[in-house]
Amino acid sequence: MIDFHSHILPEMDDGSSSVSESQQMLKLSWEMGIDTIVATPHYYAGNESIERFIDRRQEKYDFLMRTLDKRIQVPQILMGSETAFYVGISRESNISKLCINQTKYLLLEMPFSEWSSLTIKEVQALIINRGIIPIIAHLERYYAIQSRNGKIDELLSLGVLIQANAEAFVDNELRHKTMKMLSKDEVHLLGSDCHNMDKNPPNLSHAFKYIAAKQGEGVLKKIDAAGRLVLSGQLIR
Repeated sequence: MIDFHSHILPEMDDGSSSVSESQQMLKLSWEMGIDTIVATPHYYAGNESIERFIDRRQEKYDFLMRTLDKRIQVPQILMGSETAFYVGISRESNISKLCINQTKYLLLEMPFSEWSSLTIKEVQALIINRGIIPIIAHLERYYAIQSRNGKIDELLSLGVLIQANAEAFVDNELRHKTMKMLSKDEVHLLGSDCHNMDKNPPNLSHAFKYIAAKQGEGVLKKIDAAGRLVLSGQLIR
């Protein structure tokens, strides 16, 4: 399986604090059945340029790979970002550099405030004008606010992909709606959103078990197949 959302690069953002912690996170991910993990450090346009972010990300990845204990098995690491939405993102000339594995798929963190029509139009422009396919990060975190205004349905109508965190299948208040969306093919990819080994460790195995128990192993195979297509740059919608 693929983990599409992680903060495993050491000292890159608010995720892993060291190579040792990154190694523990990778080892645990492998033991949970993850063979590929997408490193998606936070990108905030107001903090640094895309070029600087890409350079830092490469430095952290190279450092991790140089110092990783070669005696243990870990997932393949692919590069991406968790890009925070901002007004003007659809006009950013280098936005494709933030996409996953040099594809047109971008893990996009939407605003945690109520989305406006302009927010939806900005995402639409990203798709139409730039050919970027947003993967909406941890959609379950927006349920409470956005479900009241119909904006989640508007977003889905644009053809975006949806990534759910493992917590969406564990939390009693979240999993009913998430499973309903999964049954309607409105959840496409999974991620741990792991940041550390303490409060937010790799945890996708919990989601795998719950999904398999409720909807069968075939659903997991479908999610995995969709993920492989995404990583190869193919369209799945």
